[in-house]
This record gives sequence, C-alpha cells and structure tokens, in this order.
Amino acid sequence: MKRVLYLVIDQLAGHWAEGVKIEGTDLPPANVKGYHELGLIPNFSYLIENGLWVKRPWNKGQCDTTHGMKYLATGSYDDRGCYESGKPWYLEAGEAFFEFAKKYHQEKIEIGVFSNSPWLAKGYFYTPVSMHGLISGYQDEVMLMDLAFPWMERVSNWNLVHIYFPVMDSVSNCPSYGEGSDPRSSKHSYILFLDKLVGEITGFLKDRGIWDETYFVVASDHGYHLGCSFAAGKGVRTNNWCCDHPAPWDCEVWDFENDRSTGAYSGGPRRITFILSGGALDERYRGKTLEEAEIIDVIPTIAELLDVPYESQGRSILRGVP
Repeated sequence: MKRVLYLVIDQLAGHWAEGVKIEGTDLPPANVKGYHELGLIPNFSYLIENGLWVKRPWNKGQCDTTHGMKYLATGSYDDRGCYESGKPWYLEAGEAFFEFAKKYHQEKIEIGVFSNSPWLAKGYFYTPVSMHGLISGYQDEVMLMDLAFPWMERVSNWNLVHIYFPVMDSVSNCPSYGEGSDPRSSKHSYILFLDKLVGEITGFLKDRGIWDETYFVVASDHGYHLGCSFAAGKGVRTNNWCCDHPAPWDCEVWDFENDRSTGAYSGGPRRITFILSGGALDERYRGKTLEEAEIIDVIPTIAELLDVPYESQGRSILRGVP
C-alpha cells in the first residue's frame, strides 16, 4: 500500500535572495533553505536529506494574496477560482485534484482533509467524504494532534491525507528574528516550532509502522515581503520586519543604510517550499535535489505517486530527476 501525506504550511518561504542577512545577526530571513543549511531545522533537514528537494520552487501565478492555495489544489495557474474581495471563490471553481481522485477512483483512494474555510470549498481541497475543519485562527498543533492523528489511526487504510497549517501566515508584521520565547513572536521562532511539528508527523508515521509506505510532501503557497522595496515603501526602516505578502509580489532587495534599491530581485512572496520525502520514496530519488520547479508541479507529482490520471498544467518533479 502506498500513501501520500500532503502538508501545506501557509507563508513558509522556501528560499531567499542570496546574501541577505538580518541586521545584527548571521541569519537570513526565516526560510527553509537558509535554515536547513545552517542546521537550525533538523526535522525539515531529515526530509530533505532523505528525499527529493526543490531548492528554489516558485509561485509564478497572478492570483491575489491567497494566490497559492488554488495552485496547490489544482496544479494549474487557472485564475478563475482566485479569491478576490466581493467575488465568491467557489463559483466556476472546477474540479480540483482531491475531488477528482475520490470521484473517479473510489475503489483505491481513501481521503482525509484537515483544513479550514475557504480551502474546503470546491475548486480547492473539497472532497465528497471526510473533511475536517476548524475555524480560522486555530493552532497548527491542535489540528494535527486532536483531529488528523486520531483519524489516521482510526481509518487505517487511508492513502491520501491533506493537512493545512495556517499559523505561519498570521506571524507577520513582526520581526523575522527575535529573542522572544513565544513561537508567534517572530518568523524565526515559529519556523523552529514548525520543525518540531514536522518531527511529530515523521515520528507518528514511524511509530505506527507506516513510514515505509508513505510519501511525505511538504509545500507552501507563498512567502512574504522583508528587506525589500515593498517594505521600504511602507515606511519600514529595517530588514528585520515582515510585511505580509500583498501585491506587488515582484520587488527588489533594499539597501536600508543608503535608502535605495540594490537592483537585486527579492520577490519574497513567490518563494515557496516543495519537499518530497517519506519512506516510500524510491532510493534513486533520495538525497537528490532539483534547482527549480513551480507550485503547479506539486499536484501532478502527487497524482503520479498515486497513479491517478489527473490533467493539469504542472509537471511531476519525478520526471526531472536524471
């Protein structure tokens, strides 16, 4: 039996512009690649070192600030379902991967979805069976420990589970690095907390004896603005202040000392995370890296792992490995 556990972490930057350091530290802005290379996130690093890691995955779509979830659910840059103020996101949203997989492959797909509105709507992570939602603002560990883990133990034949962690998205308009003990006090503190939750998931799968039959996919919808022309335009005077992820997403690294652009590309909101790992991953992919991929490549990769013939614009990253 093969299983896919698909974890989406909101606003988790997967990489950053080269050479950017938080003032007064040797740290880059909180991101997976930079923190992995510094040895700060051992559980993410375990997945990277034993999996197939995309060093620089990108969100190249044009939806508004919630842009990435549509692409992570469908594998396509179809803007008809993008959220806009005053526009119902569920109209003409189409049939996304999870609904398609259950509808046309009922005999082999047992799905569990753990998320919140609006991502439980059609065109996102809707499925006709087994959706579990909490109101916005829930803690990531509550969804994991109180809902997802008990369900996976109870429904032992699951083979496709999606878990959504929203909290990193709310850790914004705050420092990237801070010394506070509260995980929500800075991006730095929360990425370390997320690493512990990733370790909990890996440990759960191993303790239940299903690690070797599970593909563990970690992805994010977007990153965030920091140390860039967008932040400077908002009046920020330091490269240690997160400014969420509104448009424009294409921006430049800012020289705060001289109060000017460096001309180097920043684009923090487009810098996503994509890791394919797990005990089920074939040995030929372990410890391998791809330099680049796109957010729309996540769903076709999952479709290939589960042998579901789902059509999308993206391309499975398995086909990019020599």
